[in-house]
Amino acid sequence: MKMTDQARKCPYCAKPLTRRPYWKHIQEMHPKEFENDTSTWIQLFKDYSSMGMNKTVSLTVIGEIFNKSPKFIEDFLKQQKVL
Repeated sequence: MKMTDQARKCPYCAKPLTRRPYWKHIQEMHPKEFENDTSTWIQLFKDYSSMGMNKTVSLTVIGEIFNKSPKFIEDFLKQQKVL
């Protein structure tokens, strides 16, 4: 089941997320959680994949957002059985 825009809420404050990109709210309002919660990486990868973005581009974008290498992101997603 795909989450609708209306159903998406911040995992930290439960505020409805209507502004895109969704992670921007978390980055601005919950910066410590943003830096430390790798579940955001999983959700971003799933979101990007569902939009048709290929794996390499998705890993690169996530790496740039979180200041990590694409390889680091890829290894993490493999450990989590997302890839």
